[in-house]
Amino acid sequence: RVFETIGAFKVPRKGGKGKQIFGSVTAQDLIDIIKSQLNRDVDKRLVEVPEIREVGEYVAEIKLHPDVTAKVRLTVYAK
Repeated sequence: RVFETIGAFKVPRKGGKGKQIFGSVTAQDLIDIIKSQLNRDVDKRLVEVPEIREVGEYVAEIKLHPDVTAKVRLTVYAK
């Protein structure tokens, strides 16, 4: 539940035209953010990130247990 209570993780990305971003946001990006903000290690194989190619709100999933999946909000913004 800890992941759901923190609100959205903010993910900075280099901005392109309009809402476009350079590169996509990957599971590894989310793992790095969780590590820096919560000091918790997450196995990359348990993280599912949707395809993200522009700024906005997204929902990623982290499998905490075979029966438990935490939904994590990501706010992607251009820096």
